Amino acid sequence: MKKIVLIALSVLVLSSCGKKNQFSISGNIVPAKDGKVILFGFKDGQPVPADTADMKGGKFKFSGESVIPELKLIGLEGQENFIGQLFVEEGKIDMTIYPDSFQNNVIKGSASQDIFKIYVDEMVGFQKKETELQQRFGQAQGSGNAEELNAIRFEYQTMMENTQLYSKNFVAKYNTSPVAAYVYLMTFVQNADVEELDSILKVFEPIKTSEFVAAIQERADVLRLTSKGSPAPDFTLAGPDGTPVSLSSYKGKYVLIDFWASWCKPCMEELPNVIDAYNTYKDKGFEIVGVSLDRDQDAWLKTIKDMKMNWVHVWDMAESAPGQVATKYNVSGIPHTVLIDREGKIVDTNLRGAQLKMKLAELLK
Repeated sequence: MKKIVLIALSVLVLSSCGKKNQFSISGNIVPAKDGKVILFGFKDGQPVPADTADMKGGKFKFSGESVIPELKLIGLEGQENFIGQLFVEEGKIDMTIYPDSFQNNVIKGSASQDIFKIYVDEMVGFQKKETELQQRFGQAQGSGNAEELNAIRFEYQTMMENTQLYSKNFVAKYNTSPVAAYVYLMTFVQNADVEELDSILKVFEPIKTSEFVAAIQERADVLRLTSKGSPAPDFTLAGPDGTPVSLSSYKGKYVLIDFWASWCKPCMEELPNVIDAYNTYKDKGFEIVGVSLDRDQDAWLKTIKDMKMNWVHVWDMAESAPGQVATKYNVSGIPHTVLIDREGKIVDTNLRGAQLKMKLAELLK
């Protein structure tokens, strides 16, 4: 009898171990239809099919393993648009999906999804406010009401600041949930420097296995390659006459790598400051390497000549590898500058106008 009891207990233990981290999704699409439903996961930030289920009368099921809550998308075979989004985690999840009304989907059984809904509902409120302000702005613009236009601009700026503040507070409050890491990734990561990313990664240490934390870590590692004090990545690009030009050939000088384009209005507005800095310090061990992101080579060359940009120039938009150097330097917008020292290490980034002149005056006394 004891052996039978022990065997029964063993089976129970093994059974319970086998169910650990298991999830199931029971879905119902309204209005009902037949077909195939696709469950998408993510790879390198892009949706990829993870599983497929048959749908009968609008009903479908998925099951699998989820060690940590993961974001999934629901799609229908033959359709490009996704019809559902949810955080999948251990347990039973029920979904009611309205393909034509994404926001009305009802998802129960996922605590992470409940947290995400808190954030989404707040963002929907901000979006409604934004739409209202846009409509008011159009009306005020049509009537020429300058006072109302200024009031709306101020209200819009305040709303955007409140949106950012809410997101920051949300991340801080739910920092042990992958939902917070997802919100940070979508909202803040692109404008964050290495120091900020390293700081938030410490906050997310309890959920470091999350795919979203991994993406934040990857971004930090990439930025670290072009952060202050790091060796500037070398590159070789064609100059105006097609001759290869290497950044490393200017070692021994302070070099400003200037990412720009002739079509870029802010670049052209900053140009007088760049010309002044070059003329002031070119004889004191300072060089500029202008990296053009012009697709039109003729426009690039004409601007160099017309504006008397008498420093080193290279073109980063060759058909074989367009933007390769800009990508290497994490350029997300132009003008973008990187100042490197005589040893080829990065001194600072995005110095412009008076800031650039002050730094050069400090370095090239």
